[in-house]
Amino acid sequence: MAFSATELQQKRDALEANIRQRAELTAPDILQKSDLFFDLAGEDIGRRLLLTTGADGTNYCLRPDFTLPIAAAYIEKHPDFEPKSFGYLGPVFRQRENGPAEFDQAGLEFLAADDGDQAFEECLAFAIETAALYGEEKPRLHLGAVDLFEALLDQIELPDVWRPRVRDRFGHDAAMGRLLDRLFAPEDQHDQPELPKDIDAAKAKILEMMDEAGLSQYTGRTAEEIAERYLEKRQLAEAPVPATTVRTLREFLSITGRAHEQVFHITALAQKVGINLDQQLERLSARLTKLKADAPHIEVEFDAGFSPRLDYYTGHVFELTSNLTGDVLASGGQYDRLLQRLGAQKPVTAIGCAVWVDRLEQGGAR
Repeated sequence: MAFSATELQQKRDALEANIRQRAELTAPDILQKSDLFFDLAGEDIGRRLLLTTGADGTNYCLRPDFTLPIAAAYIEKHPDFEPKSFGYLGPVFRQRENGPAEFDQAGLEFLAADDGDQAFEECLAFAIETAALYGEEKPRLHLGAVDLFEALLDQIELPDVWRPRVRDRFGHDAAMGRLLDRLFAPEDQHDQPELPKDIDAAKAKILEMMDEAGLSQYTGRTAEEIAERYLEKRQLAEAPVPATTVRTLREFLSITGRAHEQVFHITALAQKVGINLDQQLERLSARLTKLKADAPHIEVEFDAGFSPRLDYYTGHVFELTSNLTGDVLASGGQYDRLLQRLGAQKPVTAIGCAVWVDRLEQGGAR
């Protein structure tokens, strides 16, 4: 049975009250400069922006997200990085395959938090409580640990040139799979033309070759894409990755299932390959123990390969999904590198979460 208009308003009022109890309610401008989102929001949001241009030529978009404008405003208004907690409830605007481009989200942002673990627990509790408010009593929790993967990446035998490339693909299963395939079976470059090692010089040379061959630079792969691919292949030839390293990465990324069991699998893998993940595993175990005590009704799955495709995430990340439909109801995590990307001179502890209010409100119709 669908929620009545009165029920929806009552739930919305209760949700706002919950936010106000935890944080300062804020509402960034709906019209935002689009550069902020193109630079930091990732491809998934970037390609779905609703764009417009001001009279002075400035590019704008309708607010697709709350986290980035809240974080940017925080840096501007709080240069000393004192701890602040913000909450929000309102519309965001993104093109979607299904559903309207305007939909409501609610969430929390803890910036320069004194205790990052406590802030993460606040986000989880808020997401679970909000789901329950709309009748989702037993959602599933999908948990990941970016810090665990980065600790593994720092210690395995891997040429430095490949570390950022592997990290960039973390959270994108298909892209990571393709990269590991290439690392395991590098391509032969004997028949490739010789290009400069500098990316700009290589791009210029490729443009020259395309022009000589009568090929358009506006169809097919761009000169920059060809140059990057060529240089990557040459770097691979000059810095081969041990097959054991590729197998270790594949084994780690395949670890998924009931959360406590996966801790033992990762511990065994670390011991087998001779790396130390004790600090990260202790933190993960503590998180799972706390979850079991606070929310024993929640089914928790840990996925070693799970992460948002944004490089500023640094710690634990999560998605809360409906036990009825499988829809993502909430997501969040720790992103200590975001404020640096926005201009801070050092990492600043930051944790946040977003709840898809429209999906929860529609749940009443199931």
